[in-house]
Amino acid sequence: MPKKITLALVVAKPGHLWSGLHSLLRTVTQIEIIAEANNASILLSMGPEIQPELVLLDAGLFNENTWPGITKIKGEWPQTSCVALVENDLQRQRAQEAGADFVLSQGFPAARLVTLIEDLLSQMENDNRIEPDSKEQTPVSSEGEVGSGDVREQAARAG
Repeated sequence: MPKKITLALVVAKPGHLWSGLHSLLRTVTQIEIIAEANNASILLSMGPEIQPELVLLDAGLFNENTWPGITKIKGEWPQTSCVALVENDLQRQRAQEAGADFVLSQGFPAARLVTLIEDLLSQMENDNRIEPDSKEQTPVSSEGEVGSGDVREQAARAG
């Protein structure tokens, strides 16, 4: 069986955040392809030919019409990990409601994000794709993160 190619999708406007996320993802050895989108509406129109293992989202691009894009991705591909980067509590709430697996507040350390991504991808590989019912959600931590306990705890210890 051929090796599965790991695809990460970055949804952010071109600029410092987009460049930083792209550079950061290039350091993650498990990721072979980095796809880019500069608006959130792409999530609503993605077809089955694109099935990313990881989606990094700039929540600043989202509005009432595009938050359902996260819900669509999680409904069609529950094994895809969605990480939302938020600037405020309202964005955090919307991302959680839409089904984001992890929510990171502005100012998070880059090393923490790398560790989180590596752990997510390793866990997916080891578990041979986690089923959505097996992921136990935890409440928002004091640092504003939400996600599946095992990986978040590992990332917190590493950061």
